[in-house]
Amino acid sequence: MRFASMLVLPLALSACEQAKSAPVKETAPGLAAAVQAKTAKIVFIDKENACDCTQKRIDATWAALQAALGPSPSLPVERIHLDTQAARADSFTLLKPLMVPPGIYFLDDRNGLIEMLQGEVSQEQIAANLK
Repeated sequence: MRFASMLVLPLALSACEQAKSAPVKETAPGLAAAVQAKTAKIVFIDKENACDCTQKRIDATWAALQAALGPSPSLPVERIHLDTQAARADSFTLLKPLMVPPGIYFLDDRNGLIEMLQGEVSQEQIAANLK
């Protein structure tokens, strides 16, 4: 019995030490809201000259974006063609590379990247980034 209690005491102490050394996340009031930036601008990067399958994906994603924004969009949307406006697209693709057009870049009021979606994107995926 004495042997068993000798084993329990070190385990209890080590568990206590782990709890003490575990990082504690504290948030000041309003800090969480400041960390989650709000989308102020959307940049849609596609191709002006695309093959049929890429064009179909671009058209579907553009329609999903328009549906997510609604009939009276409150956010500005800039559309850039990767193949014919490469210099303009570079400033965004340097933030996060675009592998599968189209790309939708959600930017804050300082043109900082909040999120980027690419490929065929649904209205729901876009709407989730507008909150």
